[in-house]
Amino acid sequence: MRLDGKVAIVTGAGAGIGRGCAETFAREGAYVVVSNRSAENGESVVHAIREEGGEATFVQCDVTVPEQIKALVAATLERYDRLDVLVSNAGMGRGRGDGPTHECTVDAWDTVMQTNLRGTFLACKYSIPALLETGGGSIVTMSSVLGLVGSQGLFDTHAYMTTKAGIIGLTRNIAAHYAREGLRANCLAPGLIDTEMATRTKSDKRLLEQLRSWQPLGPIGAVQDVASAAVYLASDESRFVTGVVLPIDGGWTVQ
Repeated sequence: MRLDGKVAIVTGAGAGIGRGCAETFAREGAYVVVSNRSAENGESVVHAIREEGGEATFVQCDVTVPEQIKALVAATLERYDRLDVLVSNAGMGRGRGDGPTHECTVDAWDTVMQTNLRGTFLACKYSIPALLETGGGSIVTMSSVLGLVGSQGLFDTHAYMTTKAGIIGLTRNIAAHYAREGLRANCLAPGLIDTEMATRTKSDKRLLEQLRSWQPLGPIGAVQDVASAAVYLASDESRFVTGVVLPIDGGWTVQ
């Protein structure tokens, strides 16, 4: 198994891409710490992993709160005595009031920044010392294709898009700064993926038709497409890979 014996924290693991990563990591032999704000969703993921014979534990955590991130890392070390991988996935989509810059409300800007960018920063900040203790390990952050490209009309969510570009910048700086200590940091940039957050998009026929040209491999990707890439970046197979932004976008960014 590709992650045999590795201890991994996955934030935002209660649904969607986070859940897919947690379950896939467990199948690959990792001990998974499922982190989520919703205890019901988080415990459901742990139950599913254990039903398949995997090892997982749930720690309730709001990634915007430093004390809760500290407690998440401490609980991981207390249970498993090490940390090898952080998948910083927790985040939100378009917040109420997000939109083009002149229309985006200050409250929406602050809310999305707090959850997506601050949450990623805090998860990395408090995980790095534990990762370095085990020789470096791997951080996998979650950006978006919308952190790489501009958009006109259909995805005018400037707060969200800015956070996803910021996550790329943070990841690259972590990769550069900690490389000599053995810590790798890489970033995934999914296109439209078939999750609960994509419900509105999937019901919009006009938007799906546009996505067929943007994502020529298909208008919607699968959660497993992202989870499989996360396994690679978390595993020793990518031991010479750091600072990479990997689009999982069906060809969106090559056009």
